[in-house]
Amino acid sequence: MTTHIGIVSADVEPPNTTYCWVSLIDSIAVKKDGFVVIEDAKRRFKLVGQVVDIVNKVEILTASSREQILRRGRKAEDIIKDALSRPDFFKVYAKVKLLYKVENDRRISAVDTSPTDTSPVFLGDGQILAEVLGFSKEPRKSVCLGFLYAHPEVSVCLDLNEVLAHHIAIFGQTNSGKSYATGVIIEEAVSKGVPVVVFDHLGEYLSMARATDGGKGLDIIRLAPYENLFIDFEDVMKAPQILTTLDVTDAQLNLLRDAYTEAKGHGLRGLGAVKWLLEDIKTQKGVRKRLYLIGRSRGYSVATIDGLRWKIESLLSRGIFREKFDVSDAVSSGRLTVVDLSMTDVPINSLIIAMFLYKLFEARKSNRIPPLLVVIEEAHNYVTRDETPSSAIVRSLIRQARHWGIGVVLVSQRPAGLHTDALNIVNTHIVFRLKGTDLEYIKQFAPFTREELEDIQILPKGVAYIISPAIRGGINIKVTIRRRRTMHGGTTVEFVT
Repeated sequence: MTTHIGIVSADVEPPNTTYCWVSLIDSIAVKKDGFVVIEDAKRRFKLVGQVVDIVNKVEILTASSREQILRRGRKAEDIIKDALSRPDFFKVYAKVKLLYKVENDRRISAVDTSPTDTSPVFLGDGQILAEVLGFSKEPRKSVCLGFLYAHPEVSVCLDLNEVLAHHIAIFGQTNSGKSYATGVIIEEAVSKGVPVVVFDHLGEYLSMARATDGGKGLDIIRLAPYENLFIDFEDVMKAPQILTTLDVTDAQLNLLRDAYTEAKGHGLRGLGAVKWLLEDIKTQKGVRKRLYLIGRSRGYSVATIDGLRWKIESLLSRGIFREKFDVSDAVSSGRLTVVDLSMTDVPINSLIIAMFLYKLFEARKSNRIPPLLVVIEEAHNYVTRDETPSSAIVRSLIRQARHWGIGVVLVSQRPAGLHTDALNIVNTHIVFRLKGTDLEYIKQFAPFTREELEDIQILPKGVAYIISPAIRGGINIKVTIRRRRTMHGGTTVEFVT
């Protein structure tokens, strides 16, 4: 056992199965959020708890002092002088939240017995803390995120399968450390052979190809719209409502369905079908687009037909549609695939993310790619609280993801903008500094105490609360994120150097 720091005391409040107070003999060694171990004075078990508060108590006039004043006629000044000369007139107490009970045979359970008064209390050591918190013991199957904030000697290594299978949400204000921590998770996954796809809006993850020591970093493939990333129009027509993100109206969408169905009747699909619909046809009234003829024959207005034609031609001119883009060429074990969305706008990005996720699902269902991790940066733009088709499609895909071996990481500085369905699906939350409506919003999904909510507002950069089923009992732990092994591309530009 490590440093002896005090004893359980009933002076402030009698101990119970939830909290106890510890009279400290070494207040310097004890910090808020630190873990302690109580060896029960009468029974053969230990209790592990966490310090939630530290208070100073000055006790000059005790009950016996008052009795001496009243019954024995002693002067208060004399009693105060005597009290000040006592070394114990100033006491420090720690309020400890009890978390785990450890039996003599090392069985770990919930606390069902209050500690005995005067039981000795020690600082928690790394071995017992890692064991009671349920940290992973297998390096090959672990995701090591950092260190316990109050115990920097204790590495926070969680079961990789447990964490990835149940999805992750990473929230924090700008410059709080959320993208840096996302990079740590990517490093951990790729180093274990898990392929990772990240939708990168600033191009900041491309820097992970370089190690911090100047050497080679991760094996990266870069995909960018219009360069080497394209959308198969046949995939779009399996969920055509996604086109409403590009301001395609309901009437235009119905026309597109009808016209595409007619093209399929002629044996055409995908980009070939679209080009067929835009072909010029000679009629008695002049040259007309085939789309126009089909639309008018089905009762659509000229405005609807022309509006759809203009939008399709605009998309085709951008070069985003190609035949049969094979996602399996871009995903392989131990590789990071960066989908660089830094040069495209949100509507096009919504289309790309939804379609790319769809292709990943199809590839996983046919076992053409291994289980993988998908990271969606700026997730509030794509899994919005508004009931948009793109948001509904992405949410539906996330909901099914774990069944097909796809883990999802949602990263956002505006969690209040995320749909509740997405947050209900996520089981691991990593929360950096947050304030205001965003902090209020996540309270309904993450069980923070009042003290933790206050602390979240002032967290230093690189420190976060982690809640995960991979932590025994689902308790919240405060973690300092470890240093990256690869370069971080999201550093803030300095105005003065």
